[in-house]
Amino acid sequence: MRQKGLLIYLLLITNLLSAQRFAGYIYSDYSGILGAKTQPASLADSPYKYDFNLLNANFFVANNIAFRDKTTEAQGLIRFISDDLKFIQANASIGGFSAMLALPRGQGIGFNASLRLHGSGNDISPDFIQQFNRFGRPEFIGQTVLNQKVELAFSAWYELAFTYATVLKDDGFNRWKIGVTPKLVNSLGAAFINVTDFDYNIDPQTAQVETTDLALMYGYSANLDEFEQFDGDQSFRLPKGVGFKPALDLGVTFERVAFRQDPSEKSGTKLNPDITYEFKLSVSITDLGVVKYDYGTASTEVTSLLPNLGFVDLDNTFDEMSSAREITDSLATIANLEPINGQFSVTLPTALNVNYDYNIGNYYYINANAMVDMTRLIPADYRLNHLTNLTITPRWEKGSKGIYVPIYINQIGDFHLGAAARIGALTIGTQSLGSLFSKKPTSGNFYFSLNISKLKANSKKPYCFGTGGGSANTTQYRKPLYKRKKWIFF
Repeated sequence: MRQKGLLIYLLLITNLLSAQRFAGYIYSDYSGILGAKTQPASLADSPYKYDFNLLNANFFVANNIAFRDKTTEAQGLIRFISDDLKFIQANASIGGFSAMLALPRGQGIGFNASLRLHGSGNDISPDFIQQFNRFGRPEFIGQTVLNQKVELAFSAWYELAFTYATVLKDDGFNRWKIGVTPKLVNSLGAAFINVTDFDYNIDPQTAQVETTDLALMYGYSANLDEFEQFDGDQSFRLPKGVGFKPALDLGVTFERVAFRQDPSEKSGTKLNPDITYEFKLSVSITDLGVVKYDYGTASTEVTSLLPNLGFVDLDNTFDEMSSAREITDSLATIANLEPINGQFSVTLPTALNVNYDYNIGNYYYINANAMVDMTRLIPADYRLNHLTNLTITPRWEKGSKGIYVPIYINQIGDFHLGAAARIGALTIGTQSLGSLFSKKPTSGNFYFSLNISKLKANSKKPYCFGTGGGSANTTQYRKPLYKRKKWIFF
């Protein structure tokens, strides 16, 4: 049965907007300025002299609430029926005009500008989510449902990030790097739904619902008041931001140095390696920050149920809502309400990243990255969080080319296989091949990046033989000896 009803659309609207960022590719030193998004220290002793990002974009969504049916028989969003706790994770970003520049003594600086969106909901009780707006289905008739919980948060923001990284110590065998990225975050708004308890009975004869307990809060930031109507008739425009707030990324990296020569050799010329470590271990904390908002005018809290309520046709009561005010008006038919005043706080999606990268040799690498949600440790009213996850990425990279195969699994067993390729200035990939080929995908991911860059290793060696050349834009034709003028000896 297709989805209808405002709450389900609020749960799933992130499908249209937004998911893990640049999976697989971003953990490589060849990702340049984009790599600073997860590890600021990656700009220290970077393989690039410079890296200019002209445009990049990423979106990712994963959930076990519903799938998008692509078959001709039933196109649309179809809800699962299961006893599993539900989740939804979505993020998106678009950026460009970002750059990094290598400085002497292993230093690096960078600048990133982007628009980001993030939505999350974890440990969502299954019954209400799969029954809402279809209580009359035979499998739900006569059920008593208790202790339903839902917590969702969504936010969008502009982000300006400035990175400085340096090599702390390099004794020829071991190398230590650190990096810091202070940020300015200008939020375009936030919204939340928080159901801490919902108990109800479904009448076996009429399929109407008797609500026996309801503890609910929902709201949004005051700067979204002008967008209270969301029926889609208005022309698109971004809301005004709430002002710039500080945020921070921190990172440290240890590398075991191993100068492995390029295996290809022609005419007695070898290329210097762009990557000079045997393995590296890095740790970073990203998106450390909290944003405070004033409550929007339609933000509401349920204080109690109306007396002698009895059974109600909830399917019709909450069908086809087109504004936050209409949700409030519909809720007022079953509960006593109070407007919420004051302020609320929302975390950024703070995460601990632990990364291990091994240089196998012959341009092959394998990477393992664990992302651990840290928002539970930050005092705030609502959280933009990640599901704790592990990504393992075998890859092949040589100069301006690369192939990536990220394998992703999160804390509840959600699994994705991806693929990406880097050819010259263009990188393109997906974390979820299943979203492209499955007729009933529960996830989606796509990303691309367009960069202009210069690798260091062979930039002073214009006569690099071989089709690969080892570094971007360095291979040149060398005039044969018999054609050279006799006073030229090299």
